[in-house]
Amino acid sequence: MQRGLRNGLVLGGLALVGIVALNARDLAGLGTVLAAFPLALAASLTSHLPQLVFTGLAWLALLPRAERPGFGRIFLLRWYREACDSLVPAGAVVGQAAVTRLMIRDGMPGDLAAGTATLGITLEAVSQTLFTLIGLATFLALGHGTQAGGFWVGAAVAAFTAFALVALQRPWALGLLRRVLERLARRWPRLQPVWLDRFQASILRLHEDRRALALSTLAHLGSWMMGAVEMFLLLHIIGFPVTFAEALVIESFAQVIRSAGFLLPGAALIQEGAIVAAGALIGVPPATALNAALIRRTREILVGLSGLVAWRRDEARQA
Repeated sequence: MQRGLRNGLVLGGLALVGIVALNARDLAGLGTVLAAFPLALAASLTSHLPQLVFTGLAWLALLPRAERPGFGRIFLLRWYREACDSLVPAGAVVGQAAVTRLMIRDGMPGDLAAGTATLGITLEAVSQTLFTLIGLATFLALGHGTQAGGFWVGAAVAAFTAFALVALQRPWALGLLRRVLERLARRWPRLQPVWLDRFQASILRLHEDRRALALSTLAHLGSWMMGAVEMFLLLHIIGFPVTFAEALVIESFAQVIRSAGFLLPGAALIQEGAIVAAGALIGVPPATALNAALIRRTREILVGLSGLVAWRRDEARQA
């Protein structure tokens, strides 16, 4: 928690310094960016809210009706996870573990909480692959086929990641893990794989509900699309209007690059570089793309800091 708060303050300071330094030689440009900053930040926050709603719905769709908490609770837990993702190293993993623990403390069976958390991350990767492919198809439709090499690599990496996550949840993979734990348990008895049996049963039950899997994947895809809406609004407000198709290309390619920095808080610096590189594919000037990236970073910091504070209060209430 303290590390996340410290990271948020540091990243916020760097974002502000970056905006000023980036436009320091062009006072008129700096004035334009600073004048547009409040509106751009408000647009970023407003367009991001549906992303949280979509990801909350994606998680809710996987839970059996009898075990579903209210949507308000799911929304808060998703907010906490995003706060970790933005401000804590390996935040997606840490945040998911934290909210899974909170769900167990709320009364959800541990195997179901762990199963939906694992499956949720998997479907998020599957939907990102779909989003990347949509972005690639859009990029090719815009007539940039000769520059699509990096896009093809990104799509392949995203597809491989999604495939690996799905494969690791199949019975043969879980059976292999069980045999490994059985061998280790001969030396360390606490590693008895009984919990794995319950986890496997939960995962396989969740896999049987194809409708829930499809709804969850579509909800995640809707969240990725709202990221493109955010990029579209940011570039318009700071003075470089693009079409939605171009914003979709920037967002889909940038997210693939960003995923490489998952160990860093909010993929610091990697996200900014990803947006600049993605913007360059369709002719957005580096300074303009970086301004948009820094405004998004500011939004992430605000959402993340408030989320960490809310998470801490939630933990205190349940203690």
